[in-house]
Amino acid sequence: MSALDEWRREARAQIPRGFLRRDQGESLFISDYPRHGEEAAVSARLRDNGFTVALRGGLAGIDGKIEKYGALLEGASPPPAPAEDDSLYLWALARKIERGGGKVTEEALPTLRETLKYLDAGDWPGLYRFLSPAAALAQRRRAPLPAALGRLILRELSEKR
Repeated sequence: MSALDEWRREARAQIPRGFLRRDQGESLFISDYPRHGEEAAVSARLRDNGFTVALRGGLAGIDGKIEKYGALLEGASPPPAPAEDDSLYLWALARKIERGGGKVTEEALPTLRETLKYLDAGDWPGLYRFLSPAAALAQRRRAPLPAALGRLILRELSEKR
């Protein structure tokens, strides 16, 4: 189960018509619900459920508010034992992020969003290639990634086994 499954179900419940997909751009999800009417009502329901909505023509980019990200990350379970497979490097990086002790901040949201997309796709090598330089940059800026992000990645890796 992906970390985004619950968010996907919540968003889908608010959208009566149209598609809902993982976005390849700057949001977690994209939907064409504005093309089907009730744009204002659907957008309001999504916002009431902790999502942000960015309208782009006939499409809506849907993302989580910072509080929603914080709740997701804080709900991550304690880390499991490392997997003995191709995800070992990712496991080590996730442990390092977890020990970094950072909080959920606005600056971390783009990294959190992309990480959730990789986790949702189950692309462990891609996530490592993305996250390794992002974590190094955050460390150089003295703005560590949220520790709970490391716990979330570890939980996802343990569920994949």
